[in-house]
Amino acid sequence: MIKLLVIDDEQGICEVIEKTFSYIGFSVFMATTAKKALQIFQKENPKIVFLDLMMPDKSGADILKELRILDPSVIVIVVTAKRDDSAKQEALKLGADEFITKPFSRNYLRDVVVQKMHRVLDRTGQMQIPKLLIADDEAQLRVTLKEFITPRFNCDIAEAQTAQEALDKVKELKPDVVLLDVKMPGLSGLDVIAQMKTACADSKIIVVSAWQSAEVVNKAISLGAYDYISKPVSMTVLGDKLKGILLSIGKLVVKNV
Repeated sequence: MIKLLVIDDEQGICEVIEKTFSYIGFSVFMATTAKKALQIFQKENPKIVFLDLMMPDKSGADILKELRILDPSVIVIVVTAKRDDSAKQEALKLGADEFITKPFSRNYLRDVVVQKMHRVLDRTGQMQIPKLLIADDEAQLRVTLKEFITPRFNCDIAEAQTAQEALDKVKELKPDVVLLDVKMPGLSGLDVIAQMKTACADSKIIVVSAWQSAEVVNKAISLGAYDYISKPVSMTVLGDKLKGILLSIGKLVVKNV
């Protein structure tokens, strides 16, 4: 799980960013003072920092200098109400990776993190191609999902048309993500979720089903599913969820970033 630190004297801003990234699997820490921020940074060694330039006990510029000394490789994204070009140029000169002005879009924040992590992983040779399993008895839906995912993400994609075949492939391939229908021939998808988690605890199972009852959703989550998408599948929602999961496990390889 990738660690992220938010340094901002506005508790509300910290909470917005925390919700944005914890939802997709990040471990998020928050600090409203420079002193607390540096203590967390040294203890937790986060890979990404969101930094406000206007802090009560120390300037953001000074904090940035200290972060760069402690860990030159950390991704530092300045998020501030300052709009003058001189503040931006100073932050970039001191080593900020990006400069974002408030108010901001949460989707934009996440897209910036995607871009920065992608480049760091590529530069350091740590890029890993994720493995994805599409398990659904509808052949056309498997084709549709694959045609949507392939142009957007670099993934090794496998397919299964029965629950038993899906379970066998989870045991064999150890996929990072499983798109699982819960109504397939043989074993039901719900029956196989717990077995999949036993076979590969790290697999993120996204249930994809026409069943939309709260009971089915809650059952799937209680058995170990990571998330739930209703049919007909919204490709926008699917793309968003995949991006979040792969980003949180450090295996997001987006095409045309």
